[in-house]
Amino acid sequence: MLSAPEKIAILQTVSLFAEIPAEMLEEVPDLLEEVVYPADTAIFAQGDYGDSMYIIVEGQVRVHSGGRTLGLMEPPSVFGEMAVIDPEPRSASVNAVTDTRLLRLDRTALYELIANHREVGTGIMHGLCQLLRARTTNLVEDYQYLQQVARLTAAAQALEAGIYTPEDVDEVTQRTDALGQLARVFQRMIGEVYAREQRLKQEVQQLRIEIDKTKTAHQVAEITETDYFRDLKEKARKLRGR
Repeated sequence: MLSAPEKIAILQTVSLFAEIPAEMLEEVPDLLEEVVYPADTAIFAQGDYGDSMYIIVEGQVRVHSGGRTLGLMEPPSVFGEMAVIDPEPRSASVNAVTDTRLLRLDRTALYELIANHREVGTGIMHGLCQLLRARTTNLVEDYQYLQQVARLTAAAQALEAGIYTPEDVDEVTQRTDALGQLARVFQRMIGEVYAREQRLKQEVQQLRIEIDKTKTAHQVAEITETDYFRDLKEKARKLRGR
């Protein structure tokens, strides 16, 4: 079990409590319940009534919804924090990935702490604002990511239709992640396809010229081999002889 000083030291590494002076946190350790979850066990499920938040001391947890992993969290992360402010159903499920040790703080205990120490409430509100700001930034980045995925998809459809506009994915190629790498490969592919089609057009044009020459030569041969042409040629020879 963790001692009170150890719990305070952990609290000071968490964004919600980082700006609260240590002396203001002296009552908090008594309000924290230390809980342990073995690997591959559920901590709570999406839709469960939420009345507490958790601070990860050891281990790793997986946040997921509908079979999709939303994130992996390790110390000194905090999760379920919105439940101590707003008693709504959990928006996602959380499972222990490895053997995990947590500190649990329920809403009633937090409210009593805030009632007795206004500075604690101010610090927690500030920490929550920082978390919300970070999540808003993530949402904006996710929206931009989806927009650029759509742009890359549209470019692929245009390529399929024979429209070559490699500059359409210029912005996506500036990314340093896997999507940016894919865009750069795709842009090179567009250039190669365009160059190949230009070569094919030139070869087709040259082939047409050769075909026309052959056709003309064949037509001339057909004319010169007729009796009429031979007679004209003979008459011309006689005229020149005179």
